[in-house]
Amino acid sequence: MHGGIYSHFTAGIVNVSLPHFMKIFQTNLGTVQWITTGYLLVIASLLPLMGKLGDRFGHRHIHNLGYLFFTLSSLLVAFSPNVYTLLILRMVQAIGAAMFQATNIALITYHFPKEQRGQALGIMSSAVAIGGMTGPIAGGIIAEWLSWQWLFLIHVPVVLVATWLAFRYIPSSRQERMSCSIDSLGAILFMIVISTLIYGISSGNTRGWLYSEIISVFTVGFISLAILLFWELRQNTPFLPIKAFRIPAVTYGLIISCASFVLANTVLVVMPFYLSGKAGYAPAAVGYIMTSYPMLLACTSLVAGHLSDRFGSGFLMITGLCGMGAGLVILAFFLGQLSVVGLIAVLALIGMGMGLIASPNNSFIMRHVPLEYAGSIGGMIALTRNTGMVLGAALGLGIMNTGQIPSLNAFQFVFVINIAICIVCVVAMGYRVRLERRRDRESVEK
Repeated sequence: MHGGIYSHFTAGIVNVSLPHFMKIFQTNLGTVQWITTGYLLVIASLLPLMGKLGDRFGHRHIHNLGYLFFTLSSLLVAFSPNVYTLLILRMVQAIGAAMFQATNIALITYHFPKEQRGQALGIMSSAVAIGGMTGPIAGGIIAEWLSWQWLFLIHVPVVLVATWLAFRYIPSSRQERMSCSIDSLGAILFMIVISTLIYGISSGNTRGWLYSEIISVFTVGFISLAILLFWELRQNTPFLPIKAFRIPAVTYGLIISCASFVLANTVLVVMPFYLSGKAGYAPAAVGYIMTSYPMLLACTSLVAGHLSDRFGSGFLMITGLCGMGAGLVILAFFLGQLSVVGLIAVLALIGMGMGLIASPNNSFIMRHVPLEYAGSIGGMIALTRNTGMVLGAALGLGIMNTGQIPSLNAFQFVFVINIAICIVCVVAMGYRVRLERRRDRESVEK
């Protein structure tokens, strides 16, 4: 459960510090954005594989090894001599993050009864939010007062303690392990699909969407996706849990998970550039302002997880999407007119909306998943979260990466795109809730 804290703590630090990295390494946004995008890309590519390894060798084993890998790579990143070495080691760090993120939810599913999972997942969402809450503060203070190496060293002592706690207190269970083969071709095809999609979105706005290289990248991605689906449907033990996707709750839940993190992470990566550039705030002030999002996320997730156990997830999730949509509307049309208090309030509103979505959605998905798919679907939840984050980062940074200082209209255009995504999600959620109520009425009548 603690893994989410450190992964999102690191992400929060780096997001706030991206403008600072441009000055330190005397490079452009197109290069620096891969400190965030590359990290998330590697996590997204490896999460299903780590979930499968958890099914086969034990989720506790993969989870705890991930801690060790994450800690060691954090030390190495801090001693990078240049930005390109930092990018490579940052992606190595992501391997450890993928290991514990893919197994977190599965561990909760195995060790908590159904009636307590929503609350447990709410606590996990709050833990993630605590990492996201403290990350921007720490990143802003370090960027203003200390050397950049501390951006990666600051969490190492705490992670060491957490590693010991994980080995000491997470119980080992034979039920976690299953004899299953790993579909190597499916894994390779999936990584190609994710990598080409993220690279294409990240680079399309800079190089041009009709540029031959971008068209080639998307072509490879779509062909790989078609082959992947054709291959997986014919496997007895597919790399992706295709059979579980036939459960509407799982499919809808994963789509909402991905989309909600697209909305949230677009705001989280774009706003530091607006606050430090257009608005002219110091790095420490940027960190404090950005903290309002995870602070409300942490508070709301605890309540939402408990309420979802008692009253269901649908209404909470629709309310959360509407809250995020309202915040995006304000940013899209009134960004230049917002005071500090207004900016904090809007970010808090978006954080509250995200808190009403995350843990109820995770609980809803896992409640409908057969136990044999717990590890794979737990990995898929983490995958959709990270895919959403990397797509949000690619969308926001890609639109701003024009070689010039982004205009106010550029910032607002990003949020207009997000409003459209949010509207689609609200409609989809409303349709899902309506279908569930109709199904419940039919079952009662029978």
